[in-house]
Amino acid sequence: MHLQASSGIFIVEDNLLYQQLIARELEDFGGPLYFYTTGEHCIANLCRKPAIVVLDYNLDGEINGLETLEEIRKFDPSIFVVLFSSQKEVYNNENQRRYGSFDFLEKKEQSFSLLRKLLQAKVSI
Repeated sequence: MHLQASSGIFIVEDNLLYQQLIARELEDFGGPLYFYTTGEHCIANLCRKPAIVVLDYNLDGEINGLETLEEIRKFDPSIFVVLFSSQKEVYNNENQRRYGSFDFLEKKEQSFSLLRKLLQAKVSI
């Protein structure tokens, strides 16, 4: 996968500090970074056709990260999604089957650089 100029990365995170830490790790991937604090705003903007979505589980708004992931899969199952959350119990076989394949990183201090390495392995920059 290669990020095209028209595609970008969605950072779906309601904690503004975490948004900025994620953005710092991903700023040179090419393409724009879009920030959303709710699953609803992410879904409403899928027409931007992101290549990557970094998605928190606990979000402000009506729907959580898995419900947001479900809508992303309905829109375009090829979007690469990383669930980046402190709720590690959501990464299980049942959720993989129900919501489609996704990568998971548990939020810890060292996880921000791991996110960058994971995406470098998946995306040509």
